[in-house]
Amino acid sequence: MKCDYLTWTGLPHGSGVEIFNADSLLKAQGLTSDPYDHEHVGPALYNHKDTFKCEFIKAPNRFYFPDLRTTIDTPSDFLRSCQIVNLLQKKGPYTTEEIVHAASSDLVNYPLVLVPSVTKGHGTGHLHRCLSAASKNHYFVYIPKDKSLEETDSLVKQYKAEGLQDFQIIDFLPDETYRPVIVTDSFELTKSQIEAFKCNRALISVDEGSDFTSYCDYLLDIIPSYNLEREANLIESDFMEKPKNKREVAFNSDAPDKDSVKKVLVCLGGEDPSGLTLSASISAAKYFSKAKITAIISGEKTCDTAGLENLEIIKPVSNLKEQLFEYDLVITHYGLTAFEAMYAGCALILLPTTKLHKNLAQKYNFAYVADSKISEKSIEAAWQSKNIYPKFENNIIKEKNLGDFLKILSRGEHYNCPVCQKSPAVPDTVIARNISRTYRRCQTCGMLYMSFSSDGQSDYSKSYFFEDYKKQYGKTYQEDFDSIKAQGKRRLSIINLLFLGNLREKNSFDIGCAYGPFMQAASEHGLNTFGTDISEDAVKYVQQELKFPATVSQFPQIDIAEEFGISQFDLVTMWYVIEHFNNLDFVLKKVSEITKKGGIFAFSTPSGEGVSIKSDSKSFFKNSPADHFTIWEPSKAAKILKKYGFEVVKVVSTGHHPERFAKIKKSGAKPGSLLWRLTDFKSRKLKLGDTFEIYCRKK
Repeated sequence: MKCDYLTWTGLPHGSGVEIFNADSLLKAQGLTSDPYDHEHVGPALYNHKDTFKCEFIKAPNRFYFPDLRTTIDTPSDFLRSCQIVNLLQKKGPYTTEEIVHAASSDLVNYPLVLVPSVTKGHGTGHLHRCLSAASKNHYFVYIPKDKSLEETDSLVKQYKAEGLQDFQIIDFLPDETYRPVIVTDSFELTKSQIEAFKCNRALISVDEGSDFTSYCDYLLDIIPSYNLEREANLIESDFMEKPKNKREVAFNSDAPDKDSVKKVLVCLGGEDPSGLTLSASISAAKYFSKAKITAIISGEKTCDTAGLENLEIIKPVSNLKEQLFEYDLVITHYGLTAFEAMYAGCALILLPTTKLHKNLAQKYNFAYVADSKISEKSIEAAWQSKNIYPKFENNIIKEKNLGDFLKILSRGEHYNCPVCQKSPAVPDTVIARNISRTYRRCQTCGMLYMSFSSDGQSDYSKSYFFEDYKKQYGKTYQEDFDSIKAQGKRRLSIINLLFLGNLREKNSFDIGCAYGPFMQAASEHGLNTFGTDISEDAVKYVQQELKFPATVSQFPQIDIAEEFGISQFDLVTMWYVIEHFNNLDFVLKKVSEITKKGGIFAFSTPSGEGVSIKSDSKSFFKNSPADHFTIWEPSKAAKILKKYGFEVVKVVSTGHHPERFAKIKKSGAKPGSLLWRLTDFKSRKLKLGDTFEIYCRKK
């Protein structure tokens, strides 16, 4: 094939292959003065097809990836490429299949950046925890250039020697092309950090003690805290890395005679911000005169041991937690080292680094020194405490992997109010947190909505209507077809009244029609019925078995006129569908657009004012399906719908469950009993059903 220019289409951006005829290229040089043509060469030929013969050939399927890019144009591109090479784990060259497989991995597509505190006075525990999780799971660790924690560089060097890679330590945050989940272990977030992190995919905070927790999408508490007013998504002390080496000692042991103590460790973290190490070491050396006292002091600090021969000062120890078991007694403050020593089976005395540390030691029943002026007498009092071997409620040795759990959270996503679609300057109020989701109330429209989820996207394939549906309701959707259709007939009787008994030949559009039970009921009421659903299998059934016009779409991304030849409908319905939309503003605008003036928009949805949420809100939010972005409340629906041109004309409370009322649970009353019937009456009278239906008219 003779031509002047040839290239393959569909190759990743940056990996194009172009073949030129040299004579044609020289000719093209004299025919154009366009700087773009001269810089990029190829356009000088293919932008002048009247002069040159150019061929564009589709690349072989093996190389056809038009949505991928192989160029490294930004620092974020560099991070992504480092993760890809890291996953390949061997020397190149790499095959196309290997590269594409690595590029599609969760580690590459869902980046996670750990942000430890590297501020002087906060200790080294935060940095240790983040570096440990990063080295085992290939996460990034953000360490800003203005760090003030002196021990930062030495700790990073230590973990690099154990496998942490250079590229994992970053001093910048990825840009909007590579938005990560940010996981802070900062002790206390600052306002400037909140501002810096707000544009990322989600903000997750570990053991967060600041006043800015409302900005956090997810709160994970590992170390038990003191009188926190805010709620955490998860409290799990088993995420602490527990020492493998343990002493043979019972947790309920009383303190042995002080002269039997042979080795004592004094360690207040890598930093000791309150400077208690030396005074505690000297007092311990005097009280435990027959024991060897080892004090860990970091940096360039020098100490006078007051001539005590049984006191030695050493520098920080690598992997200290695996050496704690060698000590009869550990003197530290409330924090990771304290729990590690407890799990190692050591006797334990905590020091009052701050008032908070003292309160925490007291609350969780540790032996502690109450006065910061540490003396032999105060050491003696703590040693004689019944809590010298802590009886912490979670002292059964279990361990869960924090890094593995963060992999789950790395798929998490922050969501704004589905109606308002805005990120407010001050976060919406948190209503509930649980292990995988967070719920808030919009300060503008009042909607209850899911603001964070790590559950991932739902799959509305055939299994959604069969296996998944059967798990929840005990039968498949098609097995439940007749009962769903019966509900449709009941709803149509209400709609018929709203149309003054004149439903025949009106056009009805069912969004989320599934296998068509409502469409069949509507047809039997004389309506011309149309439908759409995201499930290809469901739409195929409606088209081929029920013989109704239906189309596969991700509503509201549908051209109604093109699909059905109709631009507006008399009746638009959504039965248990509206809660599945993340962008409800887009949806309701489209519904308003396709509903005739005077027409009816009707929908059903779970209720945020039913008996379940009123009696046990924690369980309600925990059991709320992961693909429900909104929780509608009957009392607030009218205000929201008015914004889109609808007037609520009828609300029907449904889903009445006497068995969910406290009196029925307590008494064990059975269906048909007087108490059951009275409770059912109360539920209907007070509209405490767990679902409801809204019927509104287009103004």
